[in-house]
Amino acid sequence: MSAPTAQIHPAPPNLTQREKNTVVLGSMLALFLSALDQTIVATALPSIAADLGDFQLIAWVVTAYLLTSTTATPVLGKLSDLYGRRAIIHLCLAIFLVGSVLCSLAPSMLVLILARALQGIGGGGMITMVQTIVADVVSPRERGRYSGYFSAVWAGSALLGPTLGGLLTHYASWPWIFWINLPLGLLSFVIVERVLKRLPKVTRPARIDWFSILCFAASATALLLSLTWGGVRFSWGSLPVLAAIGGALVLGLVFLLRQRRAAEPIIPPHFFADSVVGPLLLSIFLIFGSYLAVSVLTPTFLQVALDVPSSGVGLLMIPMMLATTVSAGLAGRWVSRVGHYKRPPLIGLPVAILSLLGVAALAAFDQPASPGLMAALLALVGLGIGPIFPITMVAAQNAVQRRDLGAVGGSIGFSRALGGAVATAAGSTLVLRLIALWLPGTEGLSGLEDLARHPLDAAGRAAVSDSFAVLYLTVAVIITIGLAFFIRVEARPLAGPEALRPPPEAAPKPAE
Repeated sequence: MSAPTAQIHPAPPNLTQREKNTVVLGSMLALFLSALDQTIVATALPSIAADLGDFQLIAWVVTAYLLTSTTATPVLGKLSDLYGRRAIIHLCLAIFLVGSVLCSLAPSMLVLILARALQGIGGGGMITMVQTIVADVVSPRERGRYSGYFSAVWAGSALLGPTLGGLLTHYASWPWIFWINLPLGLLSFVIVERVLKRLPKVTRPARIDWFSILCFAASATALLLSLTWGGVRFSWGSLPVLAAIGGALVLGLVFLLRQRRAAEPIIPPHFFADSVVGPLLLSIFLIFGSYLAVSVLTPTFLQVALDVPSSGVGLLMIPMMLATTVSAGLAGRWVSRVGHYKRPPLIGLPVAILSLLGVAALAAFDQPASPGLMAALLALVGLGIGPIFPITMVAAQNAVQRRDLGAVGGSIGFSRALGGAVATAAGSTLVLRLIALWLPGTEGLSGLEDLARHPLDAAGRAAVSDSFAVLYLTVAVIITIGLAFFIRVEARPLAGPEALRPPPEAAPKPAE
């Protein structure tokens, strides 16, 4: 990118509390839409495959959205720093709604997958934009409380998505899981538009380095594809997986080299040298990845090792999600009250680590563990990890200038998503490898979904339990490393409302 001709970031207007609440409400609705579309599709997949055919492509309906939403997050965050939040949130919402319409009208599986990829670009951008817009109008000290609200939206979408998708598919038809986005998206637009008009326009004309964006998008997509394929569709040593990993490394290196010379980098290199942002990026990569791996893989453990019916697995996971939401909200409020952010994760993460060690110990017992006791321990895991989620964003936004709010929000979001993809793929591979080693006859399993359909006797379930015990122990170690990185985060006081005021004019020099 060439050097920008101007770098003007006017201070936001003095908004009333009612106007701030309006921005937060509209932002939460937009975030809910984006998060909901990651979960609402799952229960509709059989009906979609029955109508459109090409069942072998059905997994791409979910994967396409995740690939593009993860890749778009840092790019659109940076563009909002250059061209303003209002323009980019409009763009994201328009892309998301157009993608939703195309999904609803898709005549074939291939068209649906392409439409989901388009929808993911808008959805990924909205995830970054809603938190950045709130950061524009709310002081760092107040952001903790609102970040807790966003955590509640994530949890609500995870719980509501599959249920709502099932109801719409059963009582209407599967296209309605996409049509429902239109009224909700337009409502979000109407709610925030009046206040967004009052936000000052950003004047930072700069030439975008589209080649860097292309390299980043291709590198991230190749890496995520390798994680999606590895151990499921292809073996980890197969040519497609190795080619994807190699392409990701080469394109990623080209991207990093260009970022060092760019005037307006997508992920500014100085983030990694910052004593707050750098350790936070590493910490959230490890901790959120571990949390997502536990959330995604544990249902298989409950169903296969503990013989819990599929209808009861979801109920046993609810306490973990609710505990995560509650502790995230409480931590956000505590931070807003005291103005410091390190203590809640420093208290919570050791609780999560000890609880995971307890889960591992129960899984390793010769006798089957009680599903209720496992759910209680998993709830403690969620309770301990919850505070890190709002505090990561609050601390990172507090550490950068207003000109970099979009970039740092996108960087945190990308680190979380990439950590989740890496940890889930690695955890699944670890469990499958251990089961194949300890349970003869299971070498041909392509994924944990196949394991749930594989008839097992008591010895087989014990081998599965032992495999998951190793997984939970490994996750506890990884979270411990994440805690070590978080301890390195510099504790900076959170700025109050004065952070939103324009800097004072320089005093004129006295005449000589």
